[in-house]
Amino acid sequence: MIFSIQRFIEDYFQKRNVSDVDQFAVSLANLYDRRRAQTSRDQFLLAMRRVRTLFYKNNVSLNRPDFERGLLKVLDDRFDPKKKGFEKEPHFSSNLSQARKRLSLRRRLTINQILLEYKRAVEARAIDAFWKSRKKGNLRSRPESIAQSLLATALRMFFRNRGYGLEFREFASGVGFVDIGVVLSHVLHLIELKVLVKSFQGPAQLQQYMVSEGRREGWLIVLDTRPDNLKTILPPTIHTKRGDIRILSIDINPVAPSKKKLR
Repeated sequence: MIFSIQRFIEDYFQKRNVSDVDQFAVSLANLYDRRRAQTSRDQFLLAMRRVRTLFYKNNVSLNRPDFERGLLKVLDDRFDPKKKGFEKEPHFSSNLSQARKRLSLRRRLTINQILLEYKRAVEARAIDAFWKSRKKGNLRSRPESIAQSLLATALRMFFRNRGYGLEFREFASGVGFVDIGVVLSHVLHLIELKVLVKSFQGPAQLQQYMVSEGRREGWLIVLDTRPDNLKTILPPTIHTKRGDIRILSIDINPVAPSKKKLR
């Protein structure tokens, strides 16, 4: 549910031609998913008002109370907070909490550890977020944006109260935009997300960002939608003259346990 809410808010911002520089949509989606069903309209508007953000400083023409009243109305029209089961579907955040506990035991976080926990959480809780009908092979619109939103949510959870770690979403690099940038120990890690339907794409684009940012390493996260009989193993690393591209494959079209055979 939370990802549908986030995409809805992002689309609402886009239609209003307002810029979201600090992921205000992510904060609002989390707040709505977590608290709307238990609070009155006025209580929730107060909670929205307490969210710290640069959103209104960067969109000075907006009147915050009026804008948030309008946004809450369209959210309630689209997502009925009284609907049965509103809070009961499996939450991606439940797996993030477990991942955060595991990461908290480590003295020093690495980008590899963080992305492996993201992969684990997506494969455990977020596969259906990408599909209208997995049986029919129908993906939702903008699946790469879904993956990006999931990763942004995961990074916020992992970095909470750690005192370090900084994440950027869709920042300009040369003539393009990097999907996600993560700063750990003053080192920028470039991350691109691609949905693999038929042909493998992404390394050339990521390599150009590596050149623009002066980085010798980049991460390509591949959301593999292919059916089991068409899956091929992707290389863990692609070595180029410009540096190494690390590949992390996430299976979002796995074989159902009921259809697996004993080996």
